[in-house]
Amino acid sequence: MKTKVKFSVESLLFGIENPKGNIEQIMFARKMAEYEGIEKCNRLAKLSFEDDTVNKAFSGAVAMDETLILGHEGWDDSTLHLCTGSGRSVVRIATGSFPSREIIMYDDYRNAILLNKLSEKQIEEIFSELWNHMDLIQPKSGFLWREDVE
Repeated sequence: MKTKVKFSVESLLFGIENPKGNIEQIMFARKMAEYEGIEKCNRLAKLSFEDDTVNKAFSGAVAMDETLILGHEGWDDSTLHLCTGSGRSVVRIATGSFPSREIIMYDDYRNAILLNKLSEKQIEEIFSELWNHMDLIQPKSGFLWREDVE
């Protein structure tokens, strides 16, 4: 039985009026948003798990480097997409809609060959945490300066 998933969230966007971010991640988000039919993708964040085997590929397979959450947050609703990917490879995990709190799980993820996949209950826990704390995926205020990057 899998226990409650432990993870941290890092917003990858900065700036309030016109959010910006790392060009590779922004281009990925744009392509995913276009594929998913999101007109304006204004949320992008990276999920890091306490268990570093989550969403990692078996030895010799295409490595999945990042688990990302992207989507659109409006005044009274949001649609968020959870995916894992690396370079040109991406696996859609689930899409969650708020305020209905409806979650659609994808067969892409169920059929993916990964070392340690999230259970449906863990995916629900992630969306619940994000919906209860939407500030976690808000763009950071200001700009990143060179000394902020390690």
